[in-house]
Amino acid sequence: MDSIYLNNYKDFAAKAKSYASQFQPCAILDSCEIKPQLDKGNYKLVIGYSGKKLKVSEVNQIDSLYSVWEKNKSWIFGVLGYNLKNEIEKLSSDNTNCFGWPNLSFFSPETVITVNWNDELKILGVNSDTIFNTINNFKAFQEFDNTINCGSILNSDFNSEGHKDIILEIKDEIINGNVYELNFCSRFLYEKISLKNPYQLYEELIKISPAPFSCYLSLGNKYVLSASPERYLKKDDTSLISQPIKGTRPRGKTIAEDETFQMDLESNLKDRAENVMIVDLVRNDMARIAKAGSVKVEELFGLYSYSHVHQLVSTVSSLLSENNTWCDAIKATFPMGSMTGAPKIASMKWIEKFEMSNREWYSGGFGYIDPNGNMDFNVLIRSIFYDSHIQKLAYYAGGAITIDSECEQEYHEMIVKAEAMNYLLTKHIKNMGSLEA
Repeated sequence: MDSIYLNNYKDFAAKAKSYASQFQPCAILDSCEIKPQLDKGNYKLVIGYSGKKLKVSEVNQIDSLYSVWEKNKSWIFGVLGYNLKNEIEKLSSDNTNCFGWPNLSFFSPETVITVNWNDELKILGVNSDTIFNTINNFKAFQEFDNTINCGSILNSDFNSEGHKDIILEIKDEIINGNVYELNFCSRFLYEKISLKNPYQLYEELIKISPAPFSCYLSLGNKYVLSASPERYLKKDDTSLISQPIKGTRPRGKTIAEDETFQMDLESNLKDRAENVMIVDLVRNDMARIAKAGSVKVEELFGLYSYSHVHQLVSTVSSLLSENNTWCDAIKATFPMGSMTGAPKIASMKWIEKFEMSNREWYSGGFGYIDPNGNMDFNVLIRSIFYDSHIQKLAYYAGGAITIDSECEQEYHEMIVKAEAMNYLLTKHIKNMGSLEA
């Protein structure tokens, strides 16, 4: 099918996402019609569905994925789990797993649907005209029945006192010079839980918490429902861009309060210090595979507002040096520095000590690689992870700890970041335990 321009993007997008969600596997990269920072985006919507899971080796998985992709150079969609750090650096992860999912999981779809920011639609695959007509006549889900059966209450890694104790321990390590910023996260876990329709729950999540790098993924029994505001890494020809987030404030209940939170975030020295540390880390990571002199900070401390939070977002760009590929770019920069701390390797080691739970896919990346080797991956934060076979659901939240961190403020920031997910699940599970705020 030749590309066409949509007259009503909202209507088509709702139908296309609902239609694709019926298939396994299915991947949806959803901008929620929020343009990325500095308009660094190619697509408003990308969908891939049906197809087959890619087989990669259990060692050197990123290299293996590249070899598999290189044979056919087709679209692939999937997840880079946080623990891929262990094959990039000499690290380990011994904390308790929730799901036991593989560190890397990708599939090659039978059908790919893209819509750019000019509302130009392309459908790639067999019988694309028929697919277009089917989608146009499809009745998108309107009534959400998101009843959730749950046999146990919410189980969190830390209460406020336990969280405070860990923050103080982290600050001791900062004082001792072992690390100067560390991203510390907690897991919130439900067991014996059954979602009637994960996709419809995703739609409700992005309705209450729209974000420019939202995504939905179903891979058999594995589901990701994400309202991520953060881009990990985008490659367009030889151009690379990464957009780390550091610095968060809640949205105000009034216009005046909202503006106060914005001004406080924009001027706060601690938040700006957190942000610039990670920007330096990202610059250093990029420099390993970039053309000399091409690494630039295009925006520092950009203030962006989302449904539940204000955040400071910076933009780092570079040009990929000759003979380097998307595989090299990932190995040089993964995982995103905003989710580790600095120095990066030291921070990842300390994270394993202070966090109780294995991150698994959380704080990794979800995205696509196209036939030309272009790619776009988010950071898997503000995300719900669900396994329908073992009936477990988890989400995580956290923040960067520096010498200036205040324990109560850090705990409150974690709760704010989890607010949309907690609200959504509280709404549908009557016997759920409540978060301590």
